Amino acid sequence: MIASLGFVASLVLALMLQIVDLPEWAAVARPAWPLLVIGYWALYAPNAPAILAAWLLGICCDVLLSAPLGQHALGLVVVAIVIRRLSGIYILFPLWQAALALIPVWALYVFLMFWIDGLARHAADSTLRWMPIVSTTIAWPIFAGLLDSFRARRTRNRDRMRLP
Repeated sequence: MIASLGFVASLVLALMLQIVDLPEWAAVARPAWPLLVIGYWALYAPNAPAILAAWLLGICCDVLLSAPLGQHALGLVVVAIVIRRLSGIYILFPLWQAALALIPVWALYVFLMFWIDGLARHAADSTLRWMPIVSTTIAWPIFAGLLDSFRARRTRNRDRMRLP
């Protein structure tokens, strides 16, 4: 119950952080928060419904960001599937190395967003489009570490409550 509460809370927090209005200079370097959350749960929680959550979170992003319906959903689902398939490799790395190893996955997501925007004829500056890869890579160790500590604390508290 608590783990699912943390799972849902992290998804809602990622959505809220993604839609916060920032000045133009800061918005360019905003990490892709939904991408970080889905990546974390797909990698470190094999029992979590990360693919379903990726689709639902993507649809919410599409609606809130006025994107073509299914754009973010497709990108997040692809990311969740790729990370789940490669989790045996990524799980071996420390957080900072996993951040570097996940750059191709972040780039795949950004490429899908860029491609779909091109098909929908939404103009975007191609150099600024790739900036979230850098900020997402920098944010990964911090964000994953915070979620790890949250999950570990909740697990310890749950185990203490079960002791006679």
